[in-house]
Amino acid sequence: MANATPKLEKRKDRNGELIIKKVPILIDFTFDGKRMWLSTGEHIDSNKWDEKNNRVKPSVTGSMEMNLLIQSKCDEIQKVYREAIIANRQPTPSYIRNTLNADKTVNKKSLFALYDEFIEGYKLKATNATVKKLSTNRKHLFEFGQKKRISIDFDVIDNAFFNKYVEYFQVEKKHINSTISKNIKILKWFLDWSTKLGYNKNLAYKAFQVRNQESEIIILTADELFHLYNLEIEQDYLRQVRDVFCFCCFTSLRYSDVKNLKKTDVVDGFINITTIKTKSRVNIPLIHESITILNRYKGLIGARSLPVISNQKMNDYLKDIGKLAGLNRLISKVRYRGSQRIENIYPLHELLSSHMGRKTFVSYMFKMGIDSELIRAISNHKSVSSFARYNKIDDDQKAVAMTVAFSKVS
Repeated sequence: MANATPKLEKRKDRNGELIIKKVPILIDFTFDGKRMWLSTGEHIDSNKWDEKNNRVKPSVTGSMEMNLLIQSKCDEIQKVYREAIIANRQPTPSYIRNTLNADKTVNKKSLFALYDEFIEGYKLKATNATVKKLSTNRKHLFEFGQKKRISIDFDVIDNAFFNKYVEYFQVEKKHINSTISKNIKILKWFLDWSTKLGYNKNLAYKAFQVRNQESEIIILTADELFHLYNLEIEQDYLRQVRDVFCFCCFTSLRYSDVKNLKKTDVVDGFINITTIKTKSRVNIPLIHESITILNRYKGLIGARSLPVISNQKMNDYLKDIGKLAGLNRLISKVRYRGSQRIENIYPLHELLSSHMGRKTFVSYMFKMGIDSELIRAISNHKSVSSFARYNKIDDDQKAVAMTVAFSKVS
């Protein structure tokens, strides 16, 4: 039987008084009638330590991170002991100590070298957009270390590091909470990978979280969509962008999927594809407007169904098209940077993007009372939580409901 228990060191000062400030946290490891003490590298004042439960008191700032780190060290010691038993080795105190020390030096790779391996591993199984996000996240972390003169390795990523990193995003990068939250999630993704492969023993990152307010879903109304669809546009390149965007509105396709759409993917009034993002099969019925758009480009050279340009250029041209169409409905966008509320008003045409097509499709289907599972079968949303955000009751529905309700009273 082996037990690893974190305890405070009982050491006295020169006056014979028990030291109570910055006391080392040790691990009392007992096994096979033997006992040894191992350092965690952590220190704490004795009044912040829960002697009964052998942990940092919950009321102490950063207690969750410290307790996770201490527990990970206990688990590491237990693992060395179990592996010795399985290998028919006699686990002595010197063997356990030497093995733990060897783990710190053998095959030591820098955090950024491992991040490069992490990114490389996803180049063959993830989309280019995902790989770009990972590369950007690594760049943020590297630049933060350089700017703050921090040698970033797994051991330094604790609660204090996290707070400084978030502050860096807020103050110097001017990022809003939703952007910061995405960056922290990607960093935790990398740290999870590193932990599973045994490179990282510091689990403090698991408690990292940025409070993020849910952003508004901005869509076209049915009138705006069909006004755009029927709009006379002289320039060929703008007309083509409009057609591709409307096609996304009528089919729920992502930009990556409409760009990849081939003539052979359209069979008997259905789109049959394996989506780029989720790598799953989906069959989408084509309505009259979708078929009309496809027919406009039947003579397109090559295998493609539609003349799709780069996403960045498409988004730029969509704003020009929206302005030409008079899509000037004012939209209020509220964002947060820390606790600071940032509200801006934009005309709708300034916010048009390729992804709004997919959002418009799902939101419109919900408004029409279509069953959510049927909508999801078409849109191919994998995340239930992100899909559920579209099921909002709009202002017209509220007004009708209130009018009906109060008319019964009068």
